[in-house]
Amino acid sequence: MKKAFRSLLLLVGFVVVSSSLLAQQTGLSGVVTDSQGAVIVGAKVEVKQVDGSSFFATTNGQGSYVLPSLVAAQYAITVTAPGFKIVQKKVLLLVGQLAQVDVMLPLAGSSTTTEVVSSDALAIDTTSSVVAGNVTPKDVEDVPINGRNYIALSTLIPGIKANAFGNSPVSAPGGASYGDAETGKFQITMDGLQVSQDSVGSSFGQPRFSQDAISQFQIITNRFDATAGRSAGIYVNAQTKSGTNVIHGGGFGYFRNSAFNAADPISKKVNVFADEQYGGTFGGKIKRDKLWYFGSYEGEHQPSTYTASPIIGAAFSHPSTLKVNEWLGRFDYQRNDKNHFLVRVDKFDNKQDFVGAAEPSGSYSSAYSSYGYVFDWDKVISDKLINDVRAGYHHFVFQNLPYYNDNSIVIALPAVTVGEPYNQPETFSQATQQYRDDLFWLKGKHSFKLGGEYLYTFHGGSFAQYARGGLTSCSSNKGAVTAAMYSTFFPNGTLDNTNWNYAAIAAYCNTNMTFTQGFGSYDISIGRNIIGVWAQDDWKILPRLTLNLGLRYDNDLGAYNTSYVPTPGLLTPNTNPNANFAPRIGFSWDPFGDGKTSIRGGAGLYFADQVANAIIDEQLYSSTTRALQATISTNQSTGGAALSLPTPFAGQNPLANPQNYVSAPQPVARGAKTPYSLQASFGFQRELGYRTTLTADFVHTRVYDDFIALSGNLLQNPANPQQNLNPSSAITAATYATRSCGNGSILLDTVSNLATGGPGGIAAKQVCNNLFGATVRQFTTYPGAGVIADALQVGIKHATTKGFTSAIAYTAGRTKNSTNGPFSYPNKPFKSGIQQEWANGTDDQRHTLTVTGEYQWKYGLSLSSLYHFGSGQAFAPSTGASVNGYTLGTRTFAAQPIAPGTTCPVAACVVSYAPISKAYYDAGYGYWIMQRDGFRGTKYNRVDSRLQESFKFKEKYHAIVAVEAFNLFNHSNYGNFATTTSIGTGANAYGTPLAVTGNPVEYFARSLQFIGRFSF
Repeated sequence: MKKAFRSLLLLVGFVVVSSSLLAQQTGLSGVVTDSQGAVIVGAKVEVKQVDGSSFFATTNGQGSYVLPSLVAAQYAITVTAPGFKIVQKKVLLLVGQLAQVDVMLPLAGSSTTTEVVSSDALAIDTTSSVVAGNVTPKDVEDVPINGRNYIALSTLIPGIKANAFGNSPVSAPGGASYGDAETGKFQITMDGLQVSQDSVGSSFGQPRFSQDAISQFQIITNRFDATAGRSAGIYVNAQTKSGTNVIHGGGFGYFRNSAFNAADPISKKVNVFADEQYGGTFGGKIKRDKLWYFGSYEGEHQPSTYTASPIIGAAFSHPSTLKVNEWLGRFDYQRNDKNHFLVRVDKFDNKQDFVGAAEPSGSYSSAYSSYGYVFDWDKVISDKLINDVRAGYHHFVFQNLPYYNDNSIVIALPAVTVGEPYNQPETFSQATQQYRDDLFWLKGKHSFKLGGEYLYTFHGGSFAQYARGGLTSCSSNKGAVTAAMYSTFFPNGTLDNTNWNYAAIAAYCNTNMTFTQGFGSYDISIGRNIIGVWAQDDWKILPRLTLNLGLRYDNDLGAYNTSYVPTPGLLTPNTNPNANFAPRIGFSWDPFGDGKTSIRGGAGLYFADQVANAIIDEQLYSSTTRALQATISTNQSTGGAALSLPTPFAGQNPLANPQNYVSAPQPVARGAKTPYSLQASFGFQRELGYRTTLTADFVHTRVYDDFIALSGNLLQNPANPQQNLNPSSAITAATYATRSCGNGSILLDTVSNLATGGPGGIAAKQVCNNLFGATVRQFTTYPGAGVIADALQVGIKHATTKGFTSAIAYTAGRTKNSTNGPFSYPNKPFKSGIQQEWANGTDDQRHTLTVTGEYQWKYGLSLSSLYHFGSGQAFAPSTGASVNGYTLGTRTFAAQPIAPGTTCPVAACVVSYAPISKAYYDAGYGYWIMQRDGFRGTKYNRVDSRLQESFKFKEKYHAIVAVEAFNLFNHSNYGNFATTTSIGTGANAYGTPLAVTGNPVEYFARSLQFIGRFSF
């Protein structure tokens, strides 16, 4: 990888790079010539947005003009020059598109020429080498989308392999984030500034915008230019709608009810479901050709009922309502020909008032929200120099709160957990200021750009795990918990903690009782100073060949808090990773010179965004002077006394004497780096005729230094460094002080420093440090942790012809990785194990196909459809067992696995319902292991359709009534499967689909939605 970095850096170093290839910066460029092909110098170019503002440019000595900072919209381009007639062309400019519009001026005396150029003819960008796809305004309006989530339109882009979408275009089986595996691998911008939150994983939510407020957007799946950063994978570039000289707007309502739905393929019954989405938009002028406004609102109301069968009492049911509100306002101002301004404000609220748990006492409410603003000033300094200044602020907050809020402790019994969630109340907030400046300079054959940005992000909130305390471990020699025992433990039910029988619970947990409680301050207070600078050049080295050369530097100065002082004995980062230089190089060649073909390719480095979750945990749980999760244990069968529930820490102050208590720190390990990727591509674009274009690209992505979690306080077997030893049985008085610490990042204390001596006491459970237990989670990066992804991405688009429009997006590829994200542990507990974890990633879907089409009949009747196919995603299996006390190694068998009914060929075996072919013996490890991500889900097929009738009144007013059918042919699609081997006796459930609450709407059985819209 170092060789790849040096090679790229040397290539870029040969060129003075100081601007953008403009692939992400929406704009227009072109050459003005006469009828003989000679360039015209000094021609005036006016680019006027339809019913909006105007922009001006003058051609240089090569006859070229460029307007590098435009809003994606419909434009009329008017070109004038002395001695020539006026020529006008019309174009639909797409987000992130640098459209090449060349103009030929006829000599004076001929008639004025007006030529209409379709947007699809401009889809071939012969100056850009990025691999991207656009979702056009027509797609946003006409493609049937289940749930009105604009991110779901990502499926129209080649290279997007998901079947369902939540808050990002990067998703795992079921559409949910898998262990935050997408961390740092995507970025979302709206109107040029970042809106995606990076406090916690995307599964906790992202700012949302109404689909009716979105004009269009672009998704770059490989090799975005140096103007964009903080993503090792995908980049989303979206744009909101704006006002025009003509007043426009409307209202809409989308309604669904389970009375029109098919039965769920798993439960075999119709799931109760209702949803109402409603809102509207309004825009127009304040002053014609000067000042415009636009506003939108969307609300959603989704009532439901949660049902459960608690351990005591009759069936439990409770109403649950989801409420969503989205607001947006935007003002555009053209002060004069050289100054354009934009201001946008937005707000979003999402609240689920009741989220049920398997045991009702664990229910909670959930909410997340955001608000922010964006300011943009586009200044034309001269015909060759333009400056664009942006500033913005965005605030995001996520919150989970116990629903009953009765201050109960948590009681983890063998079969059920009772009480308020141990990790609530939970609040994460993020406030981000962002300042950005882009300087564009047209110089001869170069389109230069210099830029820089600064983000100050403050993470706040509170996350006190076990703030009320909890019985985290209970084992007994009195057999399984019976219904009579539950009635004794909870005489008035689990929702009334005032009468819980703590003495009976303590008496039952006679073999082991472990109680954990948090003390001190768990308030989050982290500031991050994030900088980025870039230089890039779009150099037309030959008339048909453009080189895209760029260099970017990123640094997150708060990602590794080197000033943070942890508890003595922890080795945390002592420096920030600063060598984050990302060179990028590409080319685009028009072999025929007709603007209808582009052969393109290139490579570059891309540094990931640093999601703050690991940093937050380090601040909260790694300093016993600030906060402490204290743990005490007892074993009554060996003479220990039962813990005094519910307050075993009564009268104690663990913060005053932390050395007397076991704690569970979560440091960021010394040597952690910023994850990054190498991206490379080669492909072509071609206009085929009949208003059809074809793109095909082979892309490669290799992610290095992904974050993983390591258990830092394990016993390493001296005879086999790949194995861990169980501390409870392997430690003796003669050996426990000489064992080395797991993963080498926690200091070893001597026997004399231990609060209590000898095995069997607290000290024996704190092998490497007298402050720490066996659950030290270390967040770290490691060269063996990463991703390898290769794909062929093919797209075909056919513009509207005789009322018919269609598109195809196909991706064939494979994704391998060695980790499921920063909170995932390798199956082998030491660093050497991660290098042997390479296997199919959970987002590995070998074939993905999306086909869309629309046909407009007479009299306002139209039919649009979407077909999506996925060949089946990979899922992570589990043995459901632990080895030598390492409960995090979920794929290891304690003995040789055999199929049910098979005779054991050795001394000891375990029964596995997973195919035995998915297990292998690791001689170095000494155990049998299940193949990582070795279960493949079933194929996914879905057809969504919309039948629509449009009525027009007085040319200005339109009314629409429509019905949408999602999963029209009611294909059985599954987002979750049983992937635990069910070791021992029991039913064979492995590989069967599960009806898990929370499956996204893309996995629903057939459902209908009714639509009413009015616009003007």
